[in-house]
Amino acid sequence: MKPLSEEELRINQQAATVAASVLSEPVEAATRCQQVTKDMRLGAAGFGGFTRAMSRANMAIGRAMPGTMGQMSKQMETAALPNSFILAVTSSQVHALEDKHQGDALVAGKVLKSWNRAGFQARRGADRMNAYRGVPDDRQVLILFLPIEGGRSRIVQAAARNATAAGSPGFPHHVMVAMDAPSQRVIDALGATAGAGPNIMIGGQSLQDIIAKASAPAQAAPAAAVPPPAYTPPQPSAAQRLQELETLRATGVITDAEYTAKRQQIIGEI
Repeated sequence: MKPLSEEELRINQQAATVAASVLSEPVEAATRCQQVTKDMRLGAAGFGGFTRAMSRANMAIGRAMPGTMGQMSKQMETAALPNSFILAVTSSQVHALEDKHQGDALVAGKVLKSWNRAGFQARRGADRMNAYRGVPDDRQVLILFLPIEGGRSRIVQAAARNATAAGSPGFPHHVMVAMDAPSQRVIDALGATAGAGPNIMIGGQSLQDIIAKASAPAQAAPAAAVPPPAYTPPQPSAAQRLQELETLRATGVITDAEYTAKRQQIIGEI
């Protein structure tokens, strides 16, 4: 992927003014976002153009089939947003606007999606993961935790219910923004500081507690301890496991390679 051009950086400078002409309240910050795609991650992992083209074709076929995991994949990959859009923050809402151009200038476009700012969560992605995602050095990752919108897909609707029941702040979506003043104002307005992250709940436990328990040294049981009766907890659905897996990757707990291997295992069990 090429470095950001002077034209693209000028668009970021124009974003807040153009967004204000579309929205009904003052804009605190706005910048242009681009999706971090699976194709970028495959390229960073060393896969060639033919393999990536086949992956894109398979994804397109899956997404076109209603009632399948393809629709879940589409929601995971793009949140039903285009490859590039303008992210604008007002006092009460966060908006995704159409990235519409006239020549070299950004012009007013449609409002694609809006979310209440209260409760909206975002976080800066870890810079050390950018090379694995295929993100260029002149960009940074912003993780937006967005609601899962199921539409008519029963699979995605089930994932949305499971996420709500687990207390999840939303499904993590990775976008790239520039390392410039307009993008930094958006990051500051959203409180998207690196490392802090949202209070993510998985299966009724906070992610921080899960990590702490996983890293704690094992305690030897007393010799006379009587083992508790066997208990088999209910197994989460495949959609819930995929959503939790995506959350673990977004928060840096697992690598992209570990995510890919586990995701293929889960899908293979369906």
